[in-house]
Amino acid sequence: MKKFVYTAMTVLAVLSLAACQGGKKEAAETTAQAATEDNSGIGVDGDSSVAGPVDISNMQSFQATVQKLDGKNLTVEYVDGTSLTLDTTDAFVNPAWELMPGDEVEIFYNGDEGSDIPADGAKVAEVVMSVPYEYVSDDFSAEPQVYGEITKLSDDSITIREDEGINTDDGPQDGVEYTFKIPSYATTIGKAKVGTYAQVLYLGKLSSDDAKAYRICTEDKLEGDESEVFEIKGTLAQFKDGIIYLKTDEGEVFCFTIDGDEKLAKVAADSIDKKVKISYTDSIRMRVSTCDGIKFVK
Repeated sequence: MKKFVYTAMTVLAVLSLAACQGGKKEAAETTAQAATEDNSGIGVDGDSSVAGPVDISNMQSFQATVQKLDGKNLTVEYVDGTSLTLDTTDAFVNPAWELMPGDEVEIFYNGDEGSDIPADGAKVAEVVMSVPYEYVSDDFSAEPQVYGEITKLSDDSITIREDEGINTDDGPQDGVEYTFKIPSYATTIGKAKVGTYAQVLYLGKLSSDDAKAYRICTEDKLEGDESEVFEIKGTLAQFKDGIIYLKTDEGEVFCFTIDGDEKLAKVAADSIDKKVKISYTDSIRMRVSTCDGIKFVK
């Protein structure tokens, strides 16, 4: 029996989350590598909606990789290896993209034309996400999951006996039972019941009380079209700077970019404070995933 693995190395809506190993995983990794090489990520040559309200038309800019963020002091590494710390006190940084080491960013500043980078300690006007750390990190190359027989099932929890564990120190072990909470935003594909096999994608630490099954897909649905659909339910709490903030019944907030889609922007703006189901193309483990559809929930 083959175990299906979901890859999250997607760059925007170029590739949907894959449901099996092999060609799709290789394509996802190739896409992520290409985005890193040409720095054409969201906000630079891609989704302008991620950029902020700053008028950058007459500003200088450069691309760099985030090393550290200490309050308003942002330390980055330039392409030639130069490390400099910049003052972001008055800069616009989209709050949904809370900067972290490894992010590739585009930095805008007021400076003399012809200068490659500003002086160390200089104030900058805007920091725009280019390629998020998640798109190029091995940590996000596959969704945490268990696969095996459902041994217990209730409205708010599911227990799976792992059938094909990766047997690493922090991964699922063959024959071990794992219990997960089922939150309000979880999606179930197929008819889950005790005795059937299923794949569970989860958030949190395996074997801990905070482990949550956010997607359950029964074995008979794993190779069908339904397994390609990824959705999450909640209240559309806010839509700002091209980012959707979805609040769940448990109070958790998940963020999604509309990827510059004007139709989605209108639907999102009209859906404030309404119950919706958002379909997305990359992992909800990311700081910001990519929304590709919004449906009202009655």
